[in-house]
Order: sequence, then C-alpha cells, then structure tokens
Amino acid sequence: MFRRYFINFKQNVEFIHRNQQFIQRQLTPLRYVAAVPEEQTQLEQSHIDEAVRLNPLLSRVPEAQWQKTYETFLNHGLNTSNFLRIAVGNPDVLARPKQRIIDAFENWRSCQFGEKLLFLLLTKYPELLNVSDGLRLRKHISYLKTFAGTDKNVWKLLMNSPDLMEQSEHLIEEKVKYLKEVMRIEIPEIIKSEALSKPLEEIRCRHVFLERLGLFVPRPKKANPDEPSKNPRLYQITNTSEKTFATKVCHVTLIEYEAFKELYERELQRAEDDADEDEAREGKRGYKK
Repeated sequence: MFRRYFINFKQNVEFIHRNQQFIQRQLTPLRYVAAVPEEQTQLEQSHIDEAVRLNPLLSRVPEAQWQKTYETFLNHGLNTSNFLRIAVGNPDVLARPKQRIIDAFENWRSCQFGEKLLFLLLTKYPELLNVSDGLRLRKHISYLKTFAGTDKNVWKLLMNSPDLMEQSEHLIEEKVKYLKEVMRIEIPEIIKSEALSKPLEEIRCRHVFLERLGLFVPRPKKANPDEPSKNPRLYQITNTSEKTFATKVCHVTLIEYEAFKELYERELQRAEDDADEDEAREGKRGYKK
C-alpha cells in the first residue's frame, strides 16, 4: 500500500531542495545551571561568577542587586540553586522591583500546583516569571483544567508545553479537538506529550503521512482506552525531529518526508482554491435568483 503511495511523489523528490520547517515560538528548558548544594543558603561570589560564565548578560548586574534579589527569592521559599537557575535563564528578573517579583510568585501560587511542583516549573522555564497579569493567568489555567482535569495535569501540560501560556483558547481548542476526534488520542497521552506546543499544521501533516503509509489507524470510538494500540505513541509523533520522525517512526528517508510535505501543502492549497471557486459559483447563482 505505502509503496504504491510513494511512487506518486518520489518523482518530485529531485525538485525539492529546501527543508521546510514549521516555526514556532517556544520556551526552552534551562539546561546549564550553576551547581550549588540544595541546602546552600548563602549567595557567594563564586556562585555569581559561575552564573555570569553561563550567561554573560549577568555581568551587568551590580553585586548589591544580586544580594537584594536573592533575599527576595529566599524569603519566598526558593533556595540558592533555584535562584541561580532562574537568574541564568531569565536575567531580566534581577532588574525588577521587589514587589513585581513577589507579585509574580503570588500569581503562580494561586494556580494551586503546590510549592515543590511550582518551583520545578519556574526553574525549568524561568521566562514564566514574566507573566504579570494574575487575572489572565488564573483564567487561562482554569481553561486548561477544563480538559486536563486536575491541577497536577495542568502542571504536567505546562512542563511539556510551556508556550501554552502564550496561545489563545481557540488555538488550543483546535488542536485538542483534532487530537481527540480525528486521531482519537486520549487526554492522558496528550498531557504526556509536547503535542500542544506544536502548530496544528505540523500535527496534521505528520498524522496524515502516517495514515497514508498505513502506520496509523484511529481507534474505534467504542474501543477500550486501556487496550494496547499498534499506532506510534503521540510523543513519538510530536516530540521528535523531522529526521527522527521520518527514519525511526515512519521508516522512510528524510527526503521522502520532505517531498510529502511539499506535495501535501499543494494538495491543501488546491482544496482551498476549489472550495473558494465553489463558494463563488454558489454566490453567483444566488445573485441571479
């Protein structure tokens, strides 16, 4: 089946020379941090030096400001290690007024994740401390909870897809609807993946590619959700690079997947053009009447 399908577009491979990427704005987890024992409660010059080495932008911060901001963090339950992680990942925090930092912590505490989980989230994605509108934050968290179910599941969602905080409810709803109703993916699997951080176009493209290869078959609507599926897991579809997705999940070459993307984009454009033409014809008929 899939070999016949490839015959239709392999001829186009030689004409495709660019590697299209779906560009998205996504928060990046902090990978390099100054190593400090968890029980450390003093900010030493060696800690500052290491942080500056990891992020040279911090060299502009006066020593007095380091100490002042550090005390604010310490008073709100974060240890030295957490403070340095956030400083390295989001240097702007050190230039903020004390009250703005306190307000940010209080806004996030109102999300009811619990202090331990909250600090894990903020140290992994220090940019989340840039959220300043507490009312909007609580409203957005409440919306995420409508399909995630619990506060902890919302936390898991943000740990995998922190840029959900920047997405509109409409955009998120479109992706959840596609994953649930078209791909028939259960919510727990969605939560464990990075799917909601991806553009809907990318999710759809990878899903359709797998379907046309015969590697993905939607579950029957009445199927037992606990029954094992032969489909690739959602994280394998969405949490992988294009090369890994093509070679490890689809068992084809990267250039074959790139060729499909090019042809699929044209296919969607033709369908959109046809729909516009049909709509225009219907409009003319209605006008004549």
